[in-house]
Amino acid sequence: MAPKHILFVFAHPDDETFTSGVTICKYAQQPDTTISLVCATRGEAGKAGDPPLCTQAELPSFRERELREAATILGIDNLLFLDYTDKRLSSVPEDELISRIQAVIASCQPQVVVTFAPHGISGHPDHQAISAATTQAVKQLPPGSPVRKLYHVTYAAGAPAGMFVPPCTDPYEAITTEIRAPEYALQVARALAAHRTQHMSVERVFPGVLAGRLDNVRTVNQFMLVWHNLKGYVPDREGKESDLFAGL
Repeated sequence: MAPKHILFVFAHPDDETFTSGVTICKYAQQPDTTISLVCATRGEAGKAGDPPLCTQAELPSFRERELREAATILGIDNLLFLDYTDKRLSSVPEDELISRIQAVIASCQPQVVVTFAPHGISGHPDHQAISAATTQAVKQLPPGSPVRKLYHVTYAAGAPAGMFVPPCTDPYEAITTEIRAPEYALQVARALAAHRTQHMSVERVFPGVLAGRLDNVRTVNQFMLVWHNLKGYVPDREGKESDLFAGL
C-alpha cells in the first residue's frame, strides 16, 4: 500500500487530544503514516482559564498556539484552520463546509478520515455541524478519491468507575474499532497540559492529569466505521478492529 494518511476533522483546539489522543500518537510513530488535522475554529468562545491567562480578544491566538504545541507533542504532521467563528459552525451553509473539507481531502489525499459521531460527544452544536459536514463530504467524493474509510469517534456507554462519562455516548455493540495504546498516556497528558487556557475542562474530563496522574487518561479510543469503499470488507464487531487501516 502507498504511504498511509489519516485526516482528523474537528471543531475546536483540544478536540483532537480529548477524543483521539493515543490514536494520533500511535499512528504518528509509524514512519509510513502521515497525520493531518483540520480545526474548524480557534475556540474563541471558550474560557481563558481561572484566573484568565489572556483577554477574550487574545484567546484565539492563545488557543492556536496551544493547539500547535499539542500537535507537536502528539506527532501531527499538518495542521489547518478553517477560520470559522466558534459557536457559529451550525450557521455556516453545509454545502460550504462540505466544499472546504473536500478541498482539504483533495490536497492531502488521506485513505482514512475521522470526525465526531453525530451527537458530538459533548452535544456541542459545532461538533455536530463538523460531523455532519465531514460525513457528507466523504460520501459525496467523486470516483477515484483515495478515501477508503470514514470513522466517527465516540465514547461507549458504561465507562469504568471513576472515568468521565460525556453527555452523549454509543452502545458498546455499535463500536467497530478500538485503538488501545496505554504506552502513550504520558504523551497525551502532556498534550492536554498544552491546552493551558482550558485547564478547567481538562481537569473535569481527566481528573488529576495536570497534577501528574495518568490513571484517568483515556488509553483506549473508540470509533464507529460508518462508511467504507472496500469491496467485501466486513469488520468483526465482536473482536473489534484494532487498526484504522484494517482491510486496506
